[in-house]
Amino acid sequence: MTECDIRTIEEYSSILCDDDLINHFGCHTTPQKDALFPLKVSNEEILLLPAPEFSPFLYRGENSNNRPECKPTLFRKLKVEKKLIFILKKYDFLHAIKTHPLTKEFKDRYFLANDSKFPNYKLKLDYEAIAQHYGFITNHLDLTRDKDVAMFFMTSKYISEEKRYIPISDNSKKGILYTYDFKFGVGKHPINPIGFQPFSRPDKQKAFSMIFNKNVDFNSFDFVQKEEHILSKDFCEKYYEMFEGGSKLFPIDEVSEVSEVIKDSNYISKDSIELYSMTSKISQKSIIKILKQNKISITDNKYSFNIHSLELYNKNLFSILQNLDNRIKPRGIYPHIAN
Repeated sequence: MTECDIRTIEEYSSILCDDDLINHFGCHTTPQKDALFPLKVSNEEILLLPAPEFSPFLYRGENSNNRPECKPTLFRKLKVEKKLIFILKKYDFLHAIKTHPLTKEFKDRYFLANDSKFPNYKLKLDYEAIAQHYGFITNHLDLTRDKDVAMFFMTSKYISEEKRYIPISDNSKKGILYTYDFKFGVGKHPINPIGFQPFSRPDKQKAFSMIFNKNVDFNSFDFVQKEEHILSKDFCEKYYEMFEGGSKLFPIDEVSEVSEVIKDSNYISKDSIELYSMTSKISQKSIIKILKQNKISITDNKYSFNIHSLELYNKNLFSILQNLDNRIKPRGIYPHIAN
């Protein structure tokens, strides 16, 4: 067996066909369900995409009968002032995660150093995707490579007051499973592979996303199929139990705790206001006026992460890196398969 190059997303799309372990080119993959596959995004950076390596399908589950359009949170119907507050809180969150020791560790770490066939690459950190997966408003529409993950979101409802999911279990309601053909969509739609990131949610949810640069509807995209399901009790509880009520997809960690604090807070940092004013061309005076009208205070304080136990941090880091060593699988190709 010889090694293939670490392909770009366009080259990678050509090897997609189905969920088999050997594709139409004779490329061989692993049956390991938590495997990660390097994908080149520049001469310096890679992404680590989730299995199954050759599957061309991405999925999304929805259960809102009252929302006929399928759009990212940034383009959904929200009052302008509420949207502004949510965006500024996202800026506070982005600043916080950039101070996290794991961010710094992965920003500087090289991958594939143990394999002489490949140059060293760094991991592309996708901060917007991380923010999306921790509940902040973005122009990303969540997709997953795992159909069961999509089915969980289709069959469960989030109770914001209780900060938990519950199974819908209602025969009068229908859910929608979207299936998107990644193979044909590459080059036509803004597909955003995410995969492994320093924080756990994108990895647990086998994350991809679609980035929307304008207010359009995913329903109108080519290569999208929709399938309706009756949300019966047994059907919904099956996926609820499969993911332990969502805890497998939303593990509690210090990042999730800080994200909830930021989302529940009634203040915004000056730095976030200044940065958003620069990028949006909205004056700081106008932003501050809207915040004060909504009883949001402005502060010098910024969220950050500090290591309280260096021993515990090092132990966690060692576990993550050891786990990655077992999961990263540069692809191989069989030169000949006998009949």
